[in-house]
Amino acid sequence: MATLDLETKASYWLTVCAQDQASVPLHSCVQVYIEVQNENDNVPLTEQAVYYLSVKEGSPPGTEVLQLVAEDRDIDPLQQISYRITSGNPVEHFVINSTSGLITTTTRKLDRETQPEHILEVLVMDNGEPQLSSTTRVVVQVEDINDHAPDFEQKMYKVQIPANARIDQPLFQ
Repeated sequence: MATLDLETKASYWLTVCAQDQASVPLHSCVQVYIEVQNENDNVPLTEQAVYYLSVKEGSPPGTEVLQLVAEDRDIDPLQQISYRITSGNPVEHFVINSTSGLITTTTRKLDRETQPEHILEVLVMDNGEPQLSSTTRVVVQVEDINDHAPDFEQKMYKVQIPANARIDQPLFQ
């Protein structure tokens, strides 16, 4: 026998009949209406288990990284989903809006030379009883930008150039 689930079917009509054991049996039937009540039995899930994306190093605070969208199949008009970064963000380069799921950069600048990749674990929770949750991984690659000027080993170089030097001839390395 299958279990009742509001998300599958919200109500049932049954006909219940009773018959006595007399030599001339009598019987009676009644219609019974069953309304299935909701139970928090579905875990909120994002569209993907793992997201891969990139953000330029030095991005200004508030740069949108990813809009997470989770779905909870429980039919409950009061059902709310919340989001929280649980790991992979020790110096808080990222913040997530707990109600919208939008991940953005903070005032902590991303630097590819310091940390080329960030792997965030995001907990997605419903507000049901019992509270159910799932985890989503967000892998952020930090894109390199040209933020380091060339560096010379000395302040001044003295080079002698032959009078017959060609235009494309290297003069010094």
